[in-house]
Amino acid sequence: MKLKEGLTILLIILLGVYFSINKKTIKETKVTIAGKITNPRGESVSFINQDTSYSTTTNKNGAFTISFDLDSATYLRFEHGPEGTAMYVNPGDKIDLTIDTESFDETIKYRGSPSSSFLAKKYLIEEGSDYLGEVYYMSSTQEYKTYLESIKNSIIDEFGDVNDSKFINSEVANIDRDIEYFIGRQEKLSQYSNDARSYMWETSEISRAFNFYAALDSLNTTDFKSMTEQYTQAYQSSLNRVTNEEFLATAKEGITKTTNRWIEMKTAVDNIPKEGQPAINFNYPDIDDNNVSLSSLKGKLVYVDVWATWCGPCRAEIPSLQKLEVDYHEKDVTFLSVSVDQDKEAWRKMVADEELGGIQLWADGWSKITKDYAIFGIPRFMLFDTKGNIISTNAPRPSSDSIRELLDANL
Repeated sequence: MKLKEGLTILLIILLGVYFSINKKTIKETKVTIAGKITNPRGESVSFINQDTSYSTTTNKNGAFTISFDLDSATYLRFEHGPEGTAMYVNPGDKIDLTIDTESFDETIKYRGSPSSSFLAKKYLIEEGSDYLGEVYYMSSTQEYKTYLESIKNSIIDEFGDVNDSKFINSEVANIDRDIEYFIGRQEKLSQYSNDARSYMWETSEISRAFNFYAALDSLNTTDFKSMTEQYTQAYQSSLNRVTNEEFLATAKEGITKTTNRWIEMKTAVDNIPKEGQPAINFNYPDIDDNNVSLSSLKGKLVYVDVWATWCGPCRAEIPSLQKLEVDYHEKDVTFLSVSVDQDKEAWRKMVADEELGGIQLWADGWSKITKDYAIFGIPRFMLFDTKGNIISTNAPRPSSDSIRELLDANL
């Protein structure tokens, strides 16, 4: 009897050890990230890698918690609002994240992820470096290489508490690969004279000063053309010191092509039907390959999301869009998503994996809808009324409180 009791006790102990180990193994695949966002830009929070997006929403205080399973360590991109940053996460990590969106990159802090902390510091070093500035255009290749090596050393000094040799080796290899790439680019500049290189440096600074994308919507046609004239004059002024005739001809042609393209884009934006006018119809296949047209959806408000699986900001809006769909489920609103992916299978997979709701259409690239509505960047949201007329061709995003105000005002 004692032998049986002893064996039973031993079996219970062994089973306990087994399940304890097994439970521990299961726990080690789970990543938990708890965050606090000061001055949040909407509710959506996403952690994205090449194949998968893990998303959630913040509460009214900007706090969130998300858990997901990982089989192996991976890079993720944390996205909130219009900004994002890189992370490196291991299975079993429990990470506390804090950030103030007023100074996104400068304030992001991680507790429980030394590798992610390193990546945040690395970004600030790279952002503060002038590796594509005057030193790139005007230095010798050897001087430029020495400069890049100094940046590399500053980054390596930030490894600090990181003891993941695989991650360290990967990061050093990435830095070396970047150095090789930029040196290769810089070597090509040696074929140009100093005055031509000076022109390229100055005009790179000029380009940063002209935000044409913002001006497409914010400026009227007259002011926009005036802006392109100022842009041309700034470039022409820099060209005055260039003596190489062949370079001059190529540069002038490039200026003309660029300004003409911006004028074409502005004309397209100005020619979009305005609020209250009939929408331009489009017709694309849904997930079951049945064609669905915008005009067939009259009778309800139609909120359109033009997006793609490869678009990080698009994916970051998914949790807010899904919440919006739930909140307006019993109201007369149709949610219509139009993907400009060229890879149909990637689109199908994401629709299934993310359990995307509403009506999902595939536009097979930058096709009719992007031309008719002058869409040059995504995501783009549009809202149409029950009669098929335009309410807005540049509607607020799902993560914005103003979309609910706009929907409610038109229901």
